[in-house]
Amino acid sequence: MTLTEQSMTNPSNIAAQAEEVRAYIVATRGGAPFLSAADGRLLVRWLEAGISVAKILAAIDEVAIKRRKKRARGRLSLVSCRRIVEGKKDQPVPTPASEARPIHAFEEYAQALLTIPIPAPLELERERLIQRIQSAMQSQDPEQIALDALAAVRTFHENAWIQAAPRHAEIRSQARQELESLRAVLSGEAFEGAVEEVSRDIIRREFPLVSATAVWDRLSGK
Repeated sequence: MTLTEQSMTNPSNIAAQAEEVRAYIVATRGGAPFLSAADGRLLVRWLEAGISVAKILAAIDEVAIKRRKKRARGRLSLVSCRRIVEGKKDQPVPTPASEARPIHAFEEYAQALLTIPIPAPLELERERLIQRIQSAMQSQDPEQIALDALAAVRTFHENAWIQAAPRHAEIRSQARQELESLRAVLSGEAFEGAVEEVSRDIIRREFPLVSATAVWDRLSGK
């Protein structure tokens, strides 16, 4: 059974899946806590087609990195992730004969998270992240393991941003410097939105292993 087939057999999960995507992209870019109408329609179409949430969130990560290297004028959106999401077929969910593979991969992921450099205020958050991933591994459903792991990754970054509150002014100043070339071509509101997105990215780039991409790679066997 593929990820697509599995998702299509569980249409009742679409609302929960959509909420996880919404929460992840909002945590990534900051700003308004909702999707645009265009993003909402696209997301429903993807989920109804059975596209894995892990794949969608990994695409958000990939686009965010590309935007980091080449500053884009618009906000990060699902529409901007469309080519990546729709350009590749989902990997198959492991069959019973190989179902231990993703479990083993997530065990390795939990162990790897123990080795990343992390500031003292976030040690507890790392412990919670690892505990949630280990708890997720109790499921026999690789897709559910991934969903639970993705929620844990998102929560870590949301709390990392909150913990960084004493640094927010400094971080936003750094973001404005990185975006200086766009100041003259963006409206004041658009520029401040870009500052917010880059500020979140400055924190996220400190923990590259804590990402949807890392979860997707383990789910898909990369």
